Amino acid sequence: MQRKTLRWIISMMGLAMIGLISLQLYWIDSLVTANEERFRKDVLDALNSVANKLEKQETYAALQKLNYVNSPLYEQRENLHLQQVENSEKLRNRKKNENVEVLNQGNRQIFYFADTVNEGGFEFVVNFSSVADRFFFDNTPPPPGSSMEQMLEERDVKIQQLESKLAKVSRKYELTFDVVKDLMGPNRSISSRFSPQQLDSLLKNELNSKGIDISYEYGVIQPQQSRFLLLTSGGQKKELAQSELRASLFPNDIFDNDSILTISFPGKKGYLMSKVWSAMVSSGFLVLVILFCFGYSIRTIVRQKKLSEMKNDFINNMTHELKTPISTVSLAVEALNDKDIEQSSLRTKYIKVIGEENKRLGDQVEKVLQIAAIDRNDYNLKQEILHMSNMVKNAAEHIAMQVEQRGGRLNMIEKAEKDVVQGDEMHLTNIILNLLDNANKYSPEAPNITLRTASDDEDFIISIHDKGIGMSREQQKHIFEKFYRVPTGDLHNVKGFGLGLAYVQRIVEAHGGSIHVDSEPGKGSKFSITLPLANEA
Repeated sequence: MQRKTLRWIISMMGLAMIGLISLQLYWIDSLVTANEERFRKDVLDALNSVANKLEKQETYAALQKLNYVNSPLYEQRENLHLQQVENSEKLRNRKKNENVEVLNQGNRQIFYFADTVNEGGFEFVVNFSSVADRFFFDNTPPPPGSSMEQMLEERDVKIQQLESKLAKVSRKYELTFDVVKDLMGPNRSISSRFSPQQLDSLLKNELNSKGIDISYEYGVIQPQQSRFLLLTSGGQKKELAQSELRASLFPNDIFDNDSILTISFPGKKGYLMSKVWSAMVSSGFLVLVILFCFGYSIRTIVRQKKLSEMKNDFINNMTHELKTPISTVSLAVEALNDKDIEQSSLRTKYIKVIGEENKRLGDQVEKVLQIAAIDRNDYNLKQEILHMSNMVKNAAEHIAMQVEQRGGRLNMIEKAEKDVVQGDEMHLTNIILNLLDNANKYSPEAPNITLRTASDDEDFIISIHDKGIGMSREQQKHIFEKFYRVPTGDLHNVKGFGLGLAYVQRIVEAHGGSIHVDSEPGKGSKFSITLPLANEA
């Protein structure tokens, strides 16, 4: 895959990822906003419902008072009151102006009575026009014992009954006026219209009916005077005065009433977040999964591209490594076929070269086969008791000749008191040779290599320190990957397939050990191998 195409694919995937995350964030923000608006609406509905119920309860109480005026109990109380008044001297000695009118109708005379009563500065006239208040006589003589005085006494009785009814009507009017005054009159105090317990009960019930079950503070305020008429214990006046959650109390009063019921919720943010928490967690989890998949996809694409480049480098290096001995063998074969070469010494020399190059070819092929076997975990370690000090010394002697040919030196420091390890001699020897060979190859000038052995109670330790080109931290992250080769700048004589360190790590880990590297560019590298000690029989 070309670099330009790869960048285009990554860019498009990045834009798609940004768009998807933006949509998720927008959805979460919209959800939070909608939840806040729904909460605000529910609270305002609850406050308005409380104000409406307070007004209904006040009206109902007034109607109950009117119903009492018309009840039999009230009639009994009024009769008793009027009886007491009738027995007073004032009523018996009242001044009045009586009128009697006589109307002749055929053989009948009808008497109409009117009475004007002055009482406390008020004047009212009572006319008797109903059949019950009308007296009429035939022209026949009156019955025995009948007289005008008797008729007047009967009239007085009726007048007293009428006055009693009028007094009842007057008191009913006064009570009705008081009720209407209570409902419609100005300057009525809030405390006289409802109790704090009544307001708290209504508010709690309305909020619970809306599904709002968090703590709250409320108060009744007069905004024009900036004065609280009612405030819950611990309520914050500033927050309540600035709260947008409010409703007017008794909005249907004829006279202006500026009492406002206001409420605030100290734990509102946490409450609202708890309502959308599950959705936010789910959305966040999905975003993380998408980000992980995106990152993994990009990493896989980049890694595949890198592996492709490393594979190409490997093929080129392998071709070069195999082509060199093949060319040498071909030249030796041509020389042997030359008729001029008959001396046995030359023939022996060329035969030796063919044998060495053939062995070299076999070694290169074996390395490739070994790394393939390790990838498949298809290798068998020949476990045996080994003395690592001797193995390390033999490997050092093998590499020392190559180092000395380049004008360098290999220093060996043996500090190990215990060296018995259980493992495969061939593979362990190969990893030591591989590290020493790398230390030699990556030293651009005369190599200076230090090979040190040490031990503790549990492990045998091998460290190889060179003064070569070194590695950056980024390069150290990849040196144990297959086909990876550290860039050597202008140094082009470093041979290999990039399989050596991958092979070393796999073998060390297969023996239960570990490998660590410390390096700085231009200051060389230090590889440390730790292998577990075996119990000596």
